[in-house]
Amino acid sequence: MSDKAAQNQSAPPPSDLVNITIDGKPLQVRKGTNIIEAAKTAGIDIPHYCYHPHLSIAGNCRMCQIAVKGMPKLTIACNTGAAEGMEVSTHHSSKDVADAQAATLEFILINHPLDCTVCDQAGHCKLQDYHFEYNARSSRFLEHKVHKVKALPLGPTVMLDGERCIMCTRCIRFCDEVTKTSELGMLNRGDQSVIAVSPGRELDNPLSGSVVDLCPVGALTHREWRFNTRIWFTKQTDSICPGCSTGCSVKVAERDGQVVHVKARRNDAVNKEWLCDEGRYGFGRFLPKSRLTEPYKISAAGFEPCQLTDSLNALKGTVKTLTVLASPDLLLEEFFILKQILSRTSSLGRVVVAYRGRELNDVQKILVSPDYASNFRSAQLSGLVGEDPESEYAEVLGKIRRQEIEHLLILGDRAIAPQDVDAVLIAGLKAAKTSVALLTDRESPLLAGVQMVVPGRSPLEKSGLLINRALRLQHSQAVVPLKDGTVPEWRYLALLAEAAGSKVVPANVHQMSDRDLTRWHLGADPLVSQQGLSIATIKDGGVQLAPSQREPASANGAPSGSVSAGTSTAV
Repeated sequence: MSDKAAQNQSAPPPSDLVNITIDGKPLQVRKGTNIIEAAKTAGIDIPHYCYHPHLSIAGNCRMCQIAVKGMPKLTIACNTGAAEGMEVSTHHSSKDVADAQAATLEFILINHPLDCTVCDQAGHCKLQDYHFEYNARSSRFLEHKVHKVKALPLGPTVMLDGERCIMCTRCIRFCDEVTKTSELGMLNRGDQSVIAVSPGRELDNPLSGSVVDLCPVGALTHREWRFNTRIWFTKQTDSICPGCSTGCSVKVAERDGQVVHVKARRNDAVNKEWLCDEGRYGFGRFLPKSRLTEPYKISAAGFEPCQLTDSLNALKGTVKTLTVLASPDLLLEEFFILKQILSRTSSLGRVVVAYRGRELNDVQKILVSPDYASNFRSAQLSGLVGEDPESEYAEVLGKIRRQEIEHLLILGDRAIAPQDVDAVLIAGLKAAKTSVALLTDRESPLLAGVQMVVPGRSPLEKSGLLINRALRLQHSQAVVPLKDGTVPEWRYLALLAEAAGSKVVPANVHQMSDRDLTRWHLGADPLVSQQGLSIATIKDGGVQLAPSQREPASANGAPSGSVSAGTSTAV
């Protein structure tokens, strides 16, 4: 060892770092870090129920017991902060700790019903997992179990099975500390304790479904999804909620092409482990019941099947004067391709994004963004729209209503907000010389106004990049199977560029997958190409983009780099 290395090894740690050992492994962590979190840095999992990193310490489940050298008895890891020289033993290295955890778990299970076979939480329940790993023996309890309330609605979204509750109080603390609505409390003592709503109240705050995610057992379940499927029959995918520009991390369970369960996924930089009810229960709105699966020409005589190239040929001569109404759900890659088309053909073409602001109440502001525009930031950073996308969008709608726009391309079902579709707008669409729409919904009211329709894809059927309101680059993964015959917007735009005489994507666009597109984009777009990013690095919580001088102000009037509703500091 060199003299310099020896000096570094013996040098005292910075003032906010301390040296500890856990199961013999030396660690350096911030002073005061609780031992559960400290152990995670060494790959050691300490079992726990009541502890949550974003809630106050309750210390009532006692599952996280550890032995600390010099302490006369076992202590709980969640409420023990790291101090210089601390030596910790977990269940991996201490029989006393392992025995204490097994005894604690046996005690927790004394009155728990033996109904795993019919419990909605079966297959993703920490009580099952911990019993298998830390106890796995028959109960010695001989008395009759205490029976409590079953299938009790706490509000419009959540159901309680009191017999399964282990009184971790996560749900109570969430309502007290995060939403500050305090609908829940605990009544009685001992084995008679039960979670209840306050008199005259119900659990109906905008984030109410988050308490189900927080529940470590099967006591709290979603009323909408009760008994709809077993989790092991589903395909679960880590993705991003497209409901607004907060961009919450989610885990989506799909079965038979339908979303059957949505759970918040922890992302400390965006949504912690919370999710709003509007986003959680609203995934179905992106999957219309009646799907378009082939291109059509639309006339007074009805729908006439046609070829994809027919719509491309109709548009290729209009690109220089084409007005594009783009859904705020489009991917960053799609906005980038659209920008390339306009910049290579003419500056006369115009793009607007369907951005509509909305008012939020105090609880919504904890997490929800004041829009339904999940990826409007990508349109801004690609240079397609300016600092006030709502005004630009309204301006173009006004021109359509006045029948002043001749050539139109509509990209996505939400390229025109539902509240903006009326008879005057449809008449304006009909008056255009050329109008093509990429839609998924066969019952879309826009079909009454356009000349041609191409079957597009839902945001839930595409994988790619999103930028949230707080400028965090994230990767959204497709969560449902593709419908045969549908065309992603990026492929259609690349083919349109080729039809107009400008090849934007160098590879064969027909052979490219969503993943191929993203990999190409990460090297081609100056916004991200200089950072050496990969899909894997972006998937791991996202990447924060720094504000730049060319970036416009946000839609709510604040500088784009500033923090507003729905950003990491808001939650």
